[in-house]
Amino acid sequence: MTEIQDQKPQPAKNRSNTLLLVLVILLLISNVVLLILWSQKNDQAAASASQVTAVTSEKDNVTKLLQDMLVQYDTLSTTNDQLRTGMDSLQKQIVTLMDKVKRGNYDLGKAKREAETLRKIMKGYVVTIDSLNQLNKALQAENVNTKQQLGEVTGQKQALESKSAEQQALIAKGSVLTATGMVANALFVRNSGKQVDTDRSSKAQQIKCCFNLGENRITSAGKKTLYMRIIGPDGSVLPAAEQANRFFFDGVEGEYSAKRDVDYQNAAVDVCIFWVATGKLTGGQYKVDVYESSMKVGSTSFNLK
Repeated sequence: MTEIQDQKPQPAKNRSNTLLLVLVILLLISNVVLLILWSQKNDQAAASASQVTAVTSEKDNVTKLLQDMLVQYDTLSTTNDQLRTGMDSLQKQIVTLMDKVKRGNYDLGKAKREAETLRKIMKGYVVTIDSLNQLNKALQAENVNTKQQLGEVTGQKQALESKSAEQQALIAKGSVLTATGMVANALFVRNSGKQVDTDRSSKAQQIKCCFNLGENRITSAGKKTLYMRIIGPDGSVLPAAEQANRFFFDGVEGEYSAKRDVDYQNAAVDVCIFWVATGKLTGGQYKVDVYESSMKVGSTSFNLK
């Protein structure tokens, strides 16, 4: 009886050992899980750090590439306006892209591709400018040789040009027509149609200018257009009937009052030019100038009361 009673507590002890074993196993499992999670976290941190390093390195590489291009840009020099405009545009693109990269809000892969494209364009400018410089050197050398060759005939050429200019001046001077016996006055037209000279401004209806266009064997024969300018007492030009009444004379452009075409055959000819008044004339002195081929051929004046 005593032995049977002593053996009864053993099942409770076995259950306790089993529970302890289960706890130990669970603890081991949790430690293993924690170890795995910690290892994964470390791997992720290492990967992130490696990615950050790679991104930073790529960013630095792109930035340096752009900075090197700006340095190279500063060494380029050209007087070609078209090239200079293109290079200035390229410089702005480089600066803009570098700012985007530095701010870190731009895709580095795209930035790298754009930087490579800009670098190729920059190389193209370098090659073009170098070719132009070489061409300029060759042209300069050729110009030196040409100047040396031309130097032998420069004196003769200048002498011939001077002589030719003198001859042209003499011909131009000799070909200018001249008017003699130039007289101008106002006219009053009677009901019969007869023109009567008048010195009264209230009666003046026309102005007549007559002269003798002298002989000139140097000028070319043919039609000559004579322009008459009548300048009133107030300094203004009496207007022509036609609206297009401007011509060149004495190196300027101005108005004429009347014009007439004359068939000139190098011999003296009498000419009269008439101007018809469009309103009442005022008293005072009137000046009359006549031009042909922009040169003055004669001048006179008259007075009205």
